[in-house]
Amino acid sequence: MDTRHFRKSSSNGSSNVIAMNFDAAYFFERGVRFLQRNDLNKALKAFRKTVEYEPNNPINYCNLAGVYSEMGDFEASNQLLEHVLCDLDPNMTECQFYLANNYANMGKYDAAEEYVLRYLDADPNGEYADDAEEMLGVLLDEFGGGRALEKWQEEKRKLDAEQAAKDGRYFLENGQFEAAVEWLEAVIKEEPENYAAYNNLCLAYYYTGQHDKALALADDVLHRQPDNLHALCNRAILVKHFGWKDVLDAAAEPLCKVFPLHYDLAMKVGTTLGIIGYHADAFEKFRRLMRLTAQADPVLIHATAAAAANCENWAIAERYWQMLARESEYQAVAEHYLRRVQEVRAGHTAQLRVSYQLDLPVEEQLAVVKDKLKDPKMEAWRRDPLLRASLYWGLRHGNHETRRRVIRALAVVADDDAEKALQLFVGRRDIDDTLRLYAIVALKRIGARGKVRLSGDAEEVAIEQINPDVIFELNPSWREVWQRAETWLEKENLQRLVPEAKRLWLTYLYDMFLHVHRRIGKADIWVAGLLYITLRYFGVPIVQRELAEEFSVAASSIRKCSARLEQSLFTSGI
Repeated sequence: MDTRHFRKSSSNGSSNVIAMNFDAAYFFERGVRFLQRNDLNKALKAFRKTVEYEPNNPINYCNLAGVYSEMGDFEASNQLLEHVLCDLDPNMTECQFYLANNYANMGKYDAAEEYVLRYLDADPNGEYADDAEEMLGVLLDEFGGGRALEKWQEEKRKLDAEQAAKDGRYFLENGQFEAAVEWLEAVIKEEPENYAAYNNLCLAYYYTGQHDKALALADDVLHRQPDNLHALCNRAILVKHFGWKDVLDAAAEPLCKVFPLHYDLAMKVGTTLGIIGYHADAFEKFRRLMRLTAQADPVLIHATAAAAANCENWAIAERYWQMLARESEYQAVAEHYLRRVQEVRAGHTAQLRVSYQLDLPVEEQLAVVKDKLKDPKMEAWRRDPLLRASLYWGLRHGNHETRRRVIRALAVVADDDAEKALQLFVGRRDIDDTLRLYAIVALKRIGARGKVRLSGDAEEVAIEQINPDVIFELNPSWREVWQRAETWLEKENLQRLVPEAKRLWLTYLYDMFLHVHRRIGKADIWVAGLLYITLRYFGVPIVQRELAEEFSVAASSIRKCSARLEQSLFTSGI
C-alpha cells in the first residue's frame, strides 16, 4: 500500500499532516466517478492504477478492458480479456461475452458469434445470458451468421457420439432399455461421479417401469448437482407420473426459466415441459430453437406443431404439420394429425392431445403391428427406439389383446433386450396365466435361456426344459389337429412317423405364432394336409384324392394347406 503525507496549514500557522492511502480500491472509486462524468481519459488512468496495485486481480483487468471498449480501442480491450481467460481466471465466463461485444463492434461477426456461443455454453444461466441470446439472434438474422453455430453444433455432435457408448445412451437410442439398465448399473459402480450415466439410468428405469428407482436416482443427482438440467427434466416427468400436482410447479419452474443453447438439451427441456402439461412454455422453447436452427429437423417441426395443437393454436399446428408432410418418411404422421385437427375444428372430436414423440400414437402403432411384421425391411423398425418404447409401454400398460400383439412383436425382434423384457413380464404376478403362456411360447420361439414360472405360484423351470407342446395350450384346435393326426398314423401302423409329423406341426405353429394374420380354420383340412406332407416326405405312397375323400375335404384345400406346411420346413425349428 502506498501511503503519502500532505501538509495543510491551519489558521493559527500550525500544520496538520493528513495521511492519504493509495490502493486499488481508492483508484477504483476514482475510476467509477470519472466514468460517471464521462471523463474516459482520467478513468483510464485510474483503472490502470488498479492493475498496478493488484496485478493478479482479474476484475481490475475487466474494468480496464471496459474503459478501452468505451473509447473504441477494442484491440486493447480484447488483449486484456484474453489475458484474464488465459492467465488469471479461465472461469470468468463474462469475459467471453465482453469479447463477443468487442468483435461485433469491430465488424468481425464470425468471431463475435463464436465468443457468444462460448459464453452461453459455459454459463447458460449467467448474468448476461438474455443479452447473449439476443446478440446471437441478431448475428444470425441480420449479419448472415450461423457458420460458428453450425461448427459448434457439429463438434458437440461428435463429442456426444463418442460419449454415447460410454454413458449408455447408445442402448437408450436403440430402444434396448433392459440392456441399458444392466450396463449403466455397472458404469455408476465404477464411476460414481458419472452424472450422464446416472441420468441415463434414470431414464432406463423409467422405461422399464421401475419408477421408484428412477425418482431416487434423479433426487440423488440433484442433491449433488442442483442445476443438472437432465436430472431436473427426469424428475419433472416422474413428478407428473406420480400425480404430485402440489409439487409440479416447483419442478417445472427451473425448466421454464432456462433456454440451453445445446440443441439436444433444449429439445429435452421443451419436450419435458410438454409432457408435464406446460404446453405454452414448450411452444416458446421450440419456437426459439427454430429461430436458431438453419434447417429444422422433423423432430423439432413435429414438437412445435404438437405444442401449438396442445395450446389449441390450430392454424400454427397445421402449418408445421404441412411442413412435416413434405418429408416422405414422416408423411403418414403429419397426415394423421392434420386429419385429427380437422376433426376437432369440425366439432367431431371434443379435444386433441398430441404426443411430442415424432410417431403415430402408441395405440395406432400397436394396431398396425401386424402390418409392420410383414415389412420386408425388418431391421428398420427392429431398431426404432420409439416403436420399441411403444411396445414396452404396451406390454406394461396395454389391455389383454394389446399385450398379446406386443408379445408376438417382441418374438420377432428376438434380440437380448426383447428376451429380457419377456422374461421380466413372465415373472410378474399380476398377469393371468394366458398371457404368461403367450410370453413363454415367445421365449421358446426365440430360443431363450434362463428360468421362468409356468404359473404365478409354480416353481421356476428352465425355458429349454419346457416341452414344446406348451404351444398347444394357446388354442385347443391346434392340439386337436395333432391328436387326430397321431391317432391316424398309429392306426395305419406308421408310429415311426409320429415324431416327424409332430416336429413339422410344431415348427409350423411356432412360425405361425409370429404372424397374427394367419389362422387355422377347419381341423379336417389341416389333419389331412399334415398327414399328406409327412407321408410324402418320408416315402409313403399316398394319393391326395384318397385323403380328401377320407376326411371329406377338397383336394385343392389339402394342396394349399400342405404347401404352407412345406414352406415352414425352411424355417428353423424349435
